[in-house]
Amino acid sequence: MGRISRNLEDYRKISEASYLVADQNVARYRIILRYFFVEHERMRDYLYSNDILWHVRSVEGMEEYKDAELEQDLAALVKWGNITPRQEVRNPKTIMEFNKKSFRYQIAPYTVQIERMLAGLEQSGDEFQGSLDKRPFEKLLLALRAFFKSG
Repeated sequence: MGRISRNLEDYRKISEASYLVADQNVARYRIILRYFFVEHERMRDYLYSNDILWHVRSVEGMEEYKDAELEQDLAALVKWGNITPRQEVRNPKTIMEFNKKSFRYQIAPYTVQIERMLAGLEQSGDEFQGSLDKRPFEKLLLALRAFFKSG
């Protein structure tokens, strides 16, 4: 921590952050990934598209969110590396059932850290935690000098 890398590969584009600056659907991506993050923190690592759809529709203003929009959003998040799909195969009885491809999704570790950072930023607001005023430090320095001269 705190070292400066000399390896060019360490400065690659972080595609996992693409959802934060996407030209369209940013709010939808944020809603979906915050849901993944909260569920991950609750130790529920795998989510099904039906659960994700229900959650997005529960957000005010998103009641009309459609299945096709969810599929599009999940595909984008998979492409960027935010979530990983895993095919659910529960003893298909027909080829049609096998081809239906039901997926469950897991949030990626990078995205967990991004969402954790965003949650922290949201809590801290716009306030700085420190001061750049040097007067308190000058007072402390004078007091320490006086203390060590007397002792």
